[in-house]
Amino acid sequence: MNIGKLAKAFAALSQNSRIQILKLITNSGDDGICPCNLIEKLGLSNANLSFHLKELENSGLVEKKKNGRFIYYHANEKIVRDLGNFLLNNINKK
Repeated sequence: MNIGKLAKAFAALSQNSRIQILKLITNSGDDGICPCNLIEKLGLSNANLSFHLKELENSGLVEKKKNGRFIYYHANEKIVRDLGNFLLNNINKK
């Protein structure tokens, strides 16, 4: 993963609500999670949640998939793993 994509992903996670949203999405498994469930669990307004989901989607951390009339959000596992690996592989390296 190039530095620009890493920076974009880290910037998206520089906000507390987005970290909480990403955590819920990554824990939702293969089925993903509907925004209505995120609103219920986090107590965010629809507009506020939409803003944060857009930022996470633009960074590549999450993807949305339509199933019927509902939209479900899924973590982009590769990007999330790349971020974790970047951090783990660069600890205590000079």
